[in-house]
Amino acid sequence: MPNLKELSKQNWIGTGTAIEIQTGCVQRIADATEAMANNYVQLLADMEYYKKEAKWARECSDQRDRQISALRGVITKMKKAAGHE
Repeated sequence: MPNLKELSKQNWIGTGTAIEIQTGCVQRIADATEAMANNYVQLLADMEYYKKEAKWARECSDQRDRQISALRGVITKMKKAAGHE
């Protein structure tokens, strides 16, 4: 039995039945659809990774902002204790 996908790619002059050609075409469409789905799945995985990375970066930035604010408060208290205002 010939590979129907390969047969569907050939120019037909009268060999092969229409049902064989249609079957090969449907198989090629199915392969193309699966290939597109693989790209979509990879895009979803990439998006999830970058979301996690962005969340982590935001949390680190917020933590640094809180540290800076706390240290500024300490500096202010130290200046007041030293008599500088």
